[in-house]
Amino acid sequence: MKQISYIVLTALVFASCSPLQKALKADDTAYKNEVADQLYEKGKYKQAIRLYEQIEAKDGWMPNYQAMYYRYSKAYYNARKWEAAKPMFQKFNFTYLTSPNREETMYLEAMSAYEMSEVFSLDQHVTYEGIQKFENFLTSYPESQYKDDANAKMRELQEKIERKAYESARLYNKIGEYTRDYNAAIVALDNFLLDYPGTVYKTDALFYKFDSAYKLAINSVYSKMEDRLKNAISLHDDLISYDPDTKYKEEADRMLERLKKELQQFSSK
Repeated sequence: MKQISYIVLTALVFASCSPLQKALKADDTAYKNEVADQLYEKGKYKQAIRLYEQIEAKDGWMPNYQAMYYRYSKAYYNARKWEAAKPMFQKFNFTYLTSPNREETMYLEAMSAYEMSEVFSLDQHVTYEGIQKFENFLTSYPESQYKDDANAKMRELQEKIERKAYESARLYNKIGEYTRDYNAAIVALDNFLLDYPGTVYKTDALFYKFDSAYKLAINSVYSKMEDRLKNAISLHDDLISYDPDTKYKEEADRMLERLKKELQQFSSK
């Protein structure tokens, strides 16, 4: 037991004398920065951050600290601390406009927002921010080595926004079974298609718009049924015209047959 206590005590004494602990207690900023850089190069980002934080608190954003703040910002990013990395890169890019690292740091600023973006069902304000940051980056560095990845990541964020909008619109179709308000579903899906004409969810939106019109027509009062049947048939045509081999074709064609059958009762008028 005494031997274990001695080992623990020795370890604590050693830790207290480590370069990190010495640097944390030191007043010499240059020494803190030197040790922080060594820790950074070893991949010990969280330890390096502790020293960089002390330098920032003491001296602020000095013009000659550009290299330090570059590593400081990247330390947060490499430590996967996106919430801290994003504003740090933003301040670096604003403060050091002529930095030779600005192309990279603008890209990493956008990437920090990308990493923070929530799943589509949650709040998307950071997703919008990420899209804007990638756009700013590509405007500033249109031929950047990161341009292909930036475009891909930006498209991914845009599709997340589209997915949220699509699912919100489709919800009206889902709850139509209970509300019987399929007109609201048609309007919501139509607005979605107007807002996102090139969306990857266009086929889905066209089908559920048709599905909503189909259910509205089939369950309609007689006085409105004919017009609603014809409208639903036209929406089927829109779906097949856009995507002839859609995964919904078999189901949509069965629904079309029902619509045509129901429409026959008005042919003698």
